[in-house]
Amino acid sequence: MTMNSLAVFSFVGCVGLAIAIYLACAKAHRDETAQLERLRESALYQELYMKMAALRHLDIDTVRIECSGITMTTVCPAHLVLNFKFKQNGNSLRNDAFTRLYTELIAEDFPLFAQKRAYTLHRYTVYRQNGRKEQAYSFIMQRGYKDLLLAERYALEVRAY
Repeated sequence: MTMNSLAVFSFVGCVGLAIAIYLACAKAHRDETAQLERLRESALYQELYMKMAALRHLDIDTVRIECSGITMTTVCPAHLVLNFKFKQNGNSLRNDAFTRLYTELIAEDFPLFAQKRAYTLHRYTVYRQNGRKEQAYSFIMQRGYKDLLLAERYALEVRAY
């Protein structure tokens, strides 16, 4: 009888713990979704979105999201096409959560960057001169996808002659 009640108590405890963990995760998800929506509606993100949307016609090689800002480079010719600094655009807030939220918004609003066959998402650490470590993210174009784009571009150039 004691063994049976211990098993029932353990089972009920595990179910209760699972429900508590589920509720905590659901609340964290709701909070993060609300943060993403507030950030998406901010003037800073709207300005960034307009600048990135204007570059959709280009083949973007890398998108780097750091605490200081966002940079984008193209495949061919390889040069910097966007250097969006948060501080010069009205936000000097620098923390890792802010950078992660911007990365999530870019992946949601520009679905090409979220496609595994086209881009990979990397997380890396930036070491500042004051010794502070910051987390940063980059979407980097996959080699196979880049070769495909360059082959298409070369075929179009050959047809033009």
